[in-house]
Amino acid sequence: MKKLIFTLAAAIMAVALTGCGDDSTPSPIVTYVSRASNNNSAPQLFTLNVSTKKSTAVSIPIPATAYYVASNSTATAVTYYREDATSYDIFMMGTNGTETQLTTGADAWSSTFSPDGKTIAYVASNEEIFTVNIATDTQTALYAAGLGVVYQYAPSFSPDGKSLVFYIETGDCCLSQSGRKISHRAVTPPVMKGFTPAGIHKSSHPQVGTPTQSGWYTMALTDSTPTLVYATDNWWGPAVYSGDGTKLLISNSNGESTYNILSVNLDGTNVVQLTASTSDATISPVPYKNLILYNVVNNPNSSWDIYVMSLTGTNQTLVSSTTDTYANLMDSYWGD
Repeated sequence: MKKLIFTLAAAIMAVALTGCGDDSTPSPIVTYVSRASNNNSAPQLFTLNVSTKKSTAVSIPIPATAYYVASNSTATAVTYYREDATSYDIFMMGTNGTETQLTTGADAWSSTFSPDGKTIAYVASNEEIFTVNIATDTQTALYAAGLGVVYQYAPSFSPDGKSLVFYIETGDCCLSQSGRKISHRAVTPPVMKGFTPAGIHKSSHPQVGTPTQSGWYTMALTDSTPTLVYATDNWWGPAVYSGDGTKLLISNSNGESTYNILSVNLDGTNVVQLTASTSDATISPVPYKNLILYNVVNNPNSSWDIYVMSLTGTNQTLVSSTTDTYANLMDSYWGD
């Protein structure tokens, strides 16, 4: 693997939780990345007030060549990858507009912040996941299974920042050499028909040493072995932890239909289909307080709309829709 070179950027990464009124409980900030549906303009970070349905642009001048854009929890910095003639690397930018390069010649992509903004997880050229502590400039391989043994993608932190959920591919590597084209993902989801709940994998799984099934795994940053939570070959974008850290929220398909959102306990039990779309793809679940935000691909409107629902999938309500605009709750699976 190519040597990774990191630059300290503690000033950009300093974050502080903000409360709401006299409530001592931190109020989560919902962010999304807006892109024109023709993908010719620079991505723009927005915050979203779920109650008022009002969006506010964040003054971070993200370059048009940025992909897999992800925000920190306070919407004061973003991380993304850009490429040059020989490689592609992870960058970071704050509201001051200064771009900081975090890797050099690493073929790194799919970066995401920890909840406290002090750590970034990303995928490197050998399709392994690494974390880097910004303050100490320390990088660590999450699960070094050996080159060509398994392939790891789409990392996402637990609410306490101590674990990651990520996808493991045990078959042939499903990425192009550019590291951007996953066979389970496209610029817009494929339009398919029907969904069969019986096709959902419902058994729990013990911890395994060398994974033999493709699917979503969890792993503590201090551990050495991943745990299979949900076996699937038909996924879309990152899986995420629920707000209380007890479940995973997954965008999944039965392989012959559109995508819907599932929840599953961390031990692999209690798989629940939360949405039941048979036409538009329903993807990108994001926990928000005691609710779940998600995207619905609105093909006639050329938009990705934002909806909200309860933890059990009820009260599904439109929050934001803009013609010819993709409002990506998770831009981390965007690419050419």
